[in-house]
Amino acid sequence: MVKAKNNIVRRVTAAIMSAIMLFSMSLMLASCGKKTKITVWVYSDEYKTELEDFLKTTKLKTSFDANIRVVNSSSFEEEFNNAVEKKQDIPDVFMLSPDNIYEYANSDLTADVVSLGLTVNPDNYYSYTLEAATDSEGAIKALGWQADPGLFMYRRSMAKVYLGTDNPDDIQAMVSTWDGFYDTAKKIYTESGGKTRMLAGQEDLMRPYLAADTLPWVQNNKLVISDTVSSYIDYVGKLSEEHLIYTAEQWSEAWVKGISDSQSVFGYFSSGICMQYAMKKACGGKAKCEGSYGDWAVIPGPSGYCWGGSWLAAYSGSKNKKAAGEFISVFTACTDDEGRMDESVKYFRTSGEFAASKAVVSQIRFDPQFEDTFIGGQNYYHQLSVVADGVTMNNLTIYDNEINTMFKTYMNEYAGGFKSKEQAVADFKTSVNVAFPKINID
Repeated sequence: MVKAKNNIVRRVTAAIMSAIMLFSMSLMLASCGKKTKITVWVYSDEYKTELEDFLKTTKLKTSFDANIRVVNSSSFEEEFNNAVEKKQDIPDVFMLSPDNIYEYANSDLTADVVSLGLTVNPDNYYSYTLEAATDSEGAIKALGWQADPGLFMYRRSMAKVYLGTDNPDDIQAMVSTWDGFYDTAKKIYTESGGKTRMLAGQEDLMRPYLAADTLPWVQNNKLVISDTVSSYIDYVGKLSEEHLIYTAEQWSEAWVKGISDSQSVFGYFSSGICMQYAMKKACGGKAKCEGSYGDWAVIPGPSGYCWGGSWLAAYSGSKNKKAAGEFISVFTACTDDEGRMDESVKYFRTSGEFAASKAVVSQIRFDPQFEDTFIGGQNYYHQLSVVADGVTMNNLTIYDNEINTMFKTYMNEYAGGFKSKEQAVADFKTSVNVAFPKINID
């Protein structure tokens, strides 16, 4: 009787254990199929489409389900701060630009990428993309997705007539320094009888010339007019007084018109993105001999510089940090996993955008598909990789966006002859003081 009872107990226990195991397995299977939902903010519909298309077509198995929303860069700060204040609709991941990367990297709103489960090998990234995203304590707070180093683009036909050659190596030798750039501008103006000028306006010079500055705009709470800035002001004055550049504001109708004009503007400082989405559209054609299409060439110019780019960061208070980190790793090649690297390479090869990851660039920079007829068959991806190693972004401050805008405004007035050098500089300092009263301008 006891033996029979024990058998019954064993059978019941076994049945219960089996039921528990089956229930646990069903929970595990259910959880395996469930993805973590995260919200991602990007700056444009184009970015949204690119990210969504990649996630739809990638062979990678991801544990997140991303809701990607467009928030224009001009309203990003306001919307982000409102979301944080209200503690609702805060993005898990968000895009940052050169205008705000330093500010957010040095705030407590962005998470250290280490806390997201990411390990960063600095050798795999262009150093300036990490410099811009590293806070004062040395923590990396965002990872570069797209880098956007700049080049100098010139008209081949004009070079051949006024300089005797259109060969990129020869032209680069002529403009490899700012003194050489000035001499070349003077020769073009003279040889063309004043019909052709080196640039459409002084704004084109700002990024590349000031990129070499090692001092920030603000240091120890004081406005810094560095030797590089002073040199730039004098350089703009010399080019303007001798009529070697025009006075068009960047992106203005006159500036854009110079891209298709047959004679007026010799060159533009540009990037891969600017070339693809601005210059090609404004050149007046879609094939060689149509407008200025095919009449361009690209070279490093006098100085390496960064035109733009984008970074991905995660909100420090996100409850989905692991998924946020995984999302960032998918688009920034922050992994040594061969499968993920292959997918990153595929993405950038397809999009044609310049990756912040040197590991990705090294695999595609000589790809024949980047030999662009717009620039006479040159490989623009390789050309960008040549200059990217020399770019730095180690003198950023939270004031840069506003101060650069003010400086550009007064340099336009100086270059246009509306203000003297002394007045332009004085007005610039006054504007900085009005905008930021705590900054000492003496």
